[in-house]
Amino acid sequence: MLFLYGPVITIFILSFQGAEGGLTFPMRGVSLHWFAALRDGVGDIDIWAAFGRSVKLALTVTVLTTLFSVMAGLAFRRRFRGDTAVFHVSIASLIMPSIIVSLGIGLTFRLLDMLIKSLANEWGFASFADGWTTSMGLFTSALRFS
Repeated sequence: MLFLYGPVITIFILSFQGAEGGLTFPMRGVSLHWFAALRDGVGDIDIWAAFGRSVKLALTVTVLTTLFSVMAGLAFRRRFRGDTAVFHVSIASLIMPSIIVSLGIGLTFRLLDMLIKSLANEWGFASFADGWTTSMGLFTSALRFS
């Protein structure tokens, strides 16, 4: 349990660090500075707009997860070719820490970016390759609400 909840507990403890501290140990003072900054709205932060977007995203993800889970459950009622591999890939995220999954996703996007740039250079689209930043926006913006 400590392995799973340790990072969250650590961030919670570090949130009580003084104004001169950051995400470092040993703590530099103890205060409610960061909570006051959140309450007061540091800069142009609109916490309620962010909360509203988070709720919309949560509802969308809930509906999509329910839909895909029901479809997967119905698919696994009968055996099919590759069902063992699909099953193990689908439950892998339950047994791996989320940081490993996140690093894997980041690596996948980096490899995809390298592939896009190399193909663009190979096919004579050097200006496209030079201007290419990341493919991550192609996928992460699918559920973004403005």
